[in-house]
Amino acid sequence: MPSQDPAAPPPRGRPRRPGIDHDILRATLNILAAQGYSALSLEAVAKAAGVTRPTIYRRWPGKAALVAHALAAGLPPLAAPDTGDPLADLRTVATNFITAFTESPHAPVTFVLHAEARHDPELANHLFASYLAPRAAAVHTLITRAQATTQLRADLAPDLIRDLIFGPLVYRWLVAGEPMTRAAADQLVELSCRAVAP
Repeated sequence: MPSQDPAAPPPRGRPRRPGIDHDILRATLNILAAQGYSALSLEAVAKAAGVTRPTIYRRWPGKAALVAHALAAGLPPLAAPDTGDPLADLRTVATNFITAFTESPHAPVTFVLHAEARHDPELANHLFASYLAPRAAAVHTLITRAQATTQLRADLAPDLIRDLIFGPLVYRWLVAGEPMTRAAADQLVELSCRAVAP
């Protein structure tokens, strides 16, 4: 391993504390869950994370960006697998998404933030960029693959198919208050996929 150049100037400032981003994001989610978005302040996040406000501002331009990033990092990711069977991949992703989402301690925060975003354009923009858009893109990819292989109707818009598959899952858990087991999710996804099959 090469030795450090003795003529090189020493690093300026204090060394970055390992895990500092994680601490900030965790503190953000904890405060959101306890107090809500309106009551959250960067001062409170900084205190809970053991950092200063400038430390937060060096990473995120403001409260909305921080909160959206914390939500995206705290909830289970949604990616588009490619096993060669697009419809099976879509069904797996839908089932995994809802079961992981309902088991996440941060799920209630998601709906609070969506409600806040209806009246806060800055928050809405950051939520879309950090949280919604990447997940929507993955689902769109899976649906268009299934349409290309004639496993799903090609005359329906991908967004409509998305809503028909994911909508009943969220409705059963959030509105109906029914337990969302993997078996129940599998059954709902299967029925939804039949409805949009060619």
